[in-house]
Amino acid sequence: MKNQLRKWKQYVLLGQHPIISKYIPETKLYTIENLSNLLERYEYVYLKNDRGGRGKGIYKVFKSNDGLYCFNGYTLNGEKIQKNVVTIEDFHPVLHPIERFGGYIVQEGIKSLTPNGYSLSIRVHVQTLKGKWLIGGMYGKIATRETMENGIINSNSGAQVMTIDELLSVHLKMDETEKNKLVNRIKEFSILATEVVTSEVPRIEYGIDFGISQSGDPIIFEINTSPGVGNFSKIENGEMRKRINAIRKMHLKDSSDM
Repeated sequence: MKNQLRKWKQYVLLGQHPIISKYIPETKLYTIENLSNLLERYEYVYLKNDRGGRGKGIYKVFKSNDGLYCFNGYTLNGEKIQKNVVTIEDFHPVLHPIERFGGYIVQEGIKSLTPNGYSLSIRVHVQTLKGKWLIGGMYGKIATRETMENGIINSNSGAQVMTIDELLSVHLKMDETEKNKLVNRIKEFSILATEVVTSEVPRIEYGIDFGISQSGDPIIFEINTSPGVGNFSKIENGEMRKRINAIRKMHLKDSSDM
């Protein structure tokens, strides 16, 4: 089995797809020049460790009114950090040792927000059964006031988990037509993205994180090749988690019967 799909590799793969390439954030390998360039064009960007996960090794970066570079996020050890520096190089002691833990990518900051300004995301769980990809479940997440400064929407860091219906109907005020259209697009993009990455890192399940742009388009934030399912127990009395487990069992049975 191939190794975990690193962040830079997945954006290279997704960037080659004629449809999906239009719905991913602009992403570059980290250099001081690339970080400076993206900060000139976007209000904020994200600096992400190529191997990091669970919200670790991710920083929201922006320039303050007095010209300082502001880094808010979590170190690879999960330590919360807020640091304002005069030059980007001044933040390097936090990033290193890059050689040991892999490099970083710089990514356009997508304003995926509720009407009252809270960051939101959507997790989609994709599974294989009888040679086809299907959606095992999805849920929404909204950052709490405590997590708004870094903009990292991770349940391990206090984000609120809810059904996709609550996110779209209650928080985004979508009607049934708008909601169904968006959910169908997210499902379509999830399958397309899965088909792109499975040739590089074959798995039977993937977790795909989406945002929603200010124009209402689904944006693929990241694909996880070892997705957790614990948050599915927090919604619909755990019914979605049961569905995921049932699909897993059917897949294992089909595999053993071959």
